[in-house]
Amino acid sequence: MNLKNQILLIVALPCIALSCNNAVDKTKENETTKNKTLTGTYRLLEAKTIKGKDTVTAFTDTSKTEMFKMFNEDHFSFFNHDKEKGKGKEPHFIAGGGTYSFDGKKYQERLQYCSLRDWESKKFDFELEFKGDTLVQHGEENLPELGVKHTIIETYLKVK
Repeated sequence: MNLKNQILLIVALPCIALSCNNAVDKTKENETTKNKTLTGTYRLLEAKTIKGKDTVTAFTDTSKTEMFKMFNEDHFSFFNHDKEKGKGKEPHFIAGGGTYSFDGKKYQERLQYCSLRDWESKKFDFELEFKGDTLVQHGEENLPELGVKHTIIETYLKVK
């Protein structure tokens, strides 16, 4: 091997090694992002609403109410209803949906449709955390025109 080829080899090997490492890093990054995709259906286990010093916990008794949240690649929807088909003491049905963005931690909902019509066309910023099949959503709902300003912490379990 002549000197020119040896120099070329010495220069080329580190470049090849670095490009391989970048490919491995990109693969790991894509796998991490893929693992943190929201696609699927989640059942609400518990919802905490914090307003000032008061905390209200809901959905701990799933015999009376249930809520599900569904995600595809860029849209979400949810429904929350009583299990007595509207015939019990506290009948309710709330549903909505829209588009979302998610970067692996920061999550923004853009609510396009909602049975609570005054909430339509609003944006909500949250942080999401995955713990196995559990999804925790945390953030503030702030709608001054409706007198709404509170923090929510919602814990969901992915439905298999």
